[in-house]
Amino acid sequence: MQIIIQPIEKDINNNILNLLSNSVSAEFNNVNDVIVAPKLKVDVQNFIDRNRNQLRSTDLLHCTLERIKPTKEMKVLSICDIDAYSGNLNFVFGEASLGGRVAAIYLPRLRPEFYNLEHDDLVFKDRIVKEAIHELGHAFGLIHCNNKRCVMHFSNSLHDTDFKNKTFCENCKNKL
Repeated sequence: MQIIIQPIEKDINNNILNLLSNSVSAEFNNVNDVIVAPKLKVDVQNFIDRNRNQLRSTDLLHCTLERIKPTKEMKVLSICDIDAYSGNLNFVFGEASLGGRVAAIYLPRLRPEFYNLEHDDLVFKDRIVKEAIHELGHAFGLIHCNNKRCVMHFSNSLHDTDFKNKTFCENCKNKL
């Protein structure tokens, strides 16, 4: 099994990409290889809802699936520095096709400064790792967990994200 970390449209800091690669490798024991791919140019403007000024996450997932065409032995985690939403949700930190081949995380709302707070690199990186592992968990077939400390617990707010761990609980680990 292989995981591809796929920056979309904008350059993503190499420190973040390396952190994700190392964190994902450590948490997913069933993965042989984690690759950081070069930036994928996507005309994201086609996926922006002009009324909301947000990207339609599901459209990006479909585009990633069509452009990369991952095999059954691959999962793709797109990293996007664009605010996004899905369905009737006001926003999403990330989204994945349950048991599918593609997932995405969106960086803007993971930054403290999005909420007019002081920049905190450690908090930002911690949130990125949690959301990446969470969305990849969905891609591997895991559903939301009732354990509030498990990385698979649903994050309705950043408080939920900050509270949970970067790792799967024993129950989710066994399902994985």
